[in-house]
Amino acid sequence: MLKKIFKPNFYFGSIFQIPYDDLRQKGVKGLIFDIDNTLARHEDIFPPEKILSLICNLQNTGFKIGILSNNSKKRLEEFNRALQLPGFSGALKPFTVNLKKLMIQMNLKPTETAIIGDQMFADVWCGNRANITTVLVKPITEQEIFIVRLKRGLERRMIKKYLGYNL
Repeated sequence: MLKKIFKPNFYFGSIFQIPYDDLRQKGVKGLIFDIDNTLARHEDIFPPEKILSLICNLQNTGFKIGILSNNSKKRLEEFNRALQLPGFSGALKPFTVNLKKLMIQMNLKPTETAIIGDQMFADVWCGNRANITTVLVKPITEQEIFIVRLKRGLERRMIKKYLGYNL
């Protein structure tokens, strides 16, 4: 049961290793990204240039892009200033209410949506609860807020057990 709840459909070392064309071939039209430790470090107020470029390239190939963050409204607004993507802050992941609102706003069905994030207990669990494609990526950095650090040890054990990766 735990395996079904927390196991991502895919696991990659970073967002730059994701085979986005393969997701498109599986019917995915929309990508919903987490911000912190997925797109950027916590201390990055604005998106790094390589993120701006990636998002632009993904949009140019037809993907709809959104942001779903458990962080504050201020964090989302500052980070999203250059991107201008639909998104929700204070998302309360793993609850799905804001994920579903974002999918409606982006005009996406669950079968057309993938969530991409660095946390099993937030991003993957949220996506699995909403029956969408889940992509877990390795966190960008180990510098995290206290509550996230507490979860990482258990996440590492689960990744090793369920996915066979040693982190």
